[in-house]
Amino acid sequence: MRNKLPLKPRKIECGILNLDSYRNPGTHWVAFVKHNKYVEYYDSFGNLKPPLELVKYMHNLPINYNYARHQAFGATNCGHLCLKFLRNYWKKHLYSV
Repeated sequence: MRNKLPLKPRKIECGILNLDSYRNPGTHWVAFVKHNKYVEYYDSFGNLKPPLELVKYMHNLPINYNYARHQAFGATNCGHLCLKFLRNYWKKHLYSV
């Protein structure tokens, strides 16, 4: 959940988080990768900026985010698309870690 991030970020990390509060059942899954002093943020709807909690957690590092829509509104495959994004990201950047 967006408000249950670790206390301290790591140099290289990735994750999938829900945009809902931990007290609620969940709404929409998004993914992020922190690598080489910048952050890649993925939202399958392509229109949601990173939540403020993630921006603060990353200590205002530059965050790149997608604008392409990969999921229809009302569909429930956002978690699967987040996994696909992370898998493709690390395939591409495996040797630059």
